[in-house]
Amino acid sequence: MNRGVVITGLGIVSPIGVGVRQFWQSAIEGRSGIRELTRSDGWSLSPECRIAGEISDFNADDWMGGMFGRMAGRFSHFAVASSRMALTESRLDRGEIPPDRIMVSFGSSMSGLVDIQEKTFSAYLRGEKVLPWTMLEFPVHAATSHVTAEIGARGHTASFATGCCAGLDALGWSVDQVRKGAATAVLSGATDAPLSEYSLTAFHASGALARWSGLPANASRPFDRRRSGFVLAEGAAAVVVEDEAVARARGVHMYARVLGFASTSEGGELRAVDERGEATAKAMRMAIERAGLVPKDIDYICAHGNSMINYDAAETAAIKSVFGKGAWSVPVSSIKSMCGHALGAAGTMQVVTACLVLRDGIAPPTINYEERDAACDLDYVPNVCRRIRARTVLVHSHSIGGTHMVVVLGAAS
Repeated sequence: MNRGVVITGLGIVSPIGVGVRQFWQSAIEGRSGIRELTRSDGWSLSPECRIAGEISDFNADDWMGGMFGRMAGRFSHFAVASSRMALTESRLDRGEIPPDRIMVSFGSSMSGLVDIQEKTFSAYLRGEKVLPWTMLEFPVHAATSHVTAEIGARGHTASFATGCCAGLDALGWSVDQVRKGAATAVLSGATDAPLSEYSLTAFHASGALARWSGLPANASRPFDRRRSGFVLAEGAAAVVVEDEAVARARGVHMYARVLGFASTSEGGELRAVDERGEATAKAMRMAIERAGLVPKDIDYICAHGNSMINYDAAETAAIKSVFGKGAWSVPVSSIKSMCGHALGAAGTMQVVTACLVLRDGIAPPTINYEERDAACDLDYVPNVCRRIRARTVLVHSHSIGGTHMVVVLGAAS
């Protein structure tokens, strides 16, 4: 029997706010969290690329103190913080569900590469002692394990390293576990802390970063004609997914039903993007069909929208293919215009956004959308949030190598 699955708790650590309330207020007001780097002088980067979606108001000791907190990487700190927020909101911290019926799934794109592996490898090259916990703390499963220990879950744990789709892939796996009865609840999320001079230099060398010489806050401009690449960011988000019947019996607030999801691949090489959007469109169609819906039922699209020229064009082409003439009627927006691109964490950040859209009936804006591109001419909710009818929301993520993951959420009541 396939059980109904709902989302009952949210947590987020983002460049525009730590915690759901601060994040959402900033999002609907169109505030940018992109600024010049403060934790690095960016000396090795071109001047126009010394910007990022950096989180400046996060204190790891508030969420993960003691010896384990000191050893853990920043990406694990973010994971634990967002998970504890979601756990508290869903009341899983009250023992209402047995620990062996709770699972954990987390994703990450770069895991502890920056603040664990980079630093200890540099020490090794200098002939210094390598910290004994290095091998434990930089893999993606480190964050999953820290979250599991912090919340006392005793069920299956799983980690996903599928690039920018990692958060949605973790969610899809979690939903499957609940649907088939293997778990009553799963804490699912993703986290990334990729900001360093080396990582920014590497992204810059690949040609992916925005080449922007104006104000940092204007650098991420999804779908705009002057977009030139994404702004690298850090962050994390977590959601609690659980059996709908159990959630109703517990009387906990339900943000959304998970109606359907699907994943596809372009089957091409790592750097190429199919600007026709065929694989994206296929994933969207499959997810909508599995949700028991048709395209016209979708009220809002929480887009990948990473501000890269070809990625945004491909996503727009896919929406046009799936929605036909209705493509110009469905609101589409990208929170990366405000937060930047937090890689694997971005998908779960979008899920949190989608849940809040369903709750409040407000579509956050795509800021910095000023000049229309012939290839990107849909309704991107430019610059100002908007009241909308919100009963169903589609979320899309796009990973390196042409992997696509789409999730469809519906109102829970």
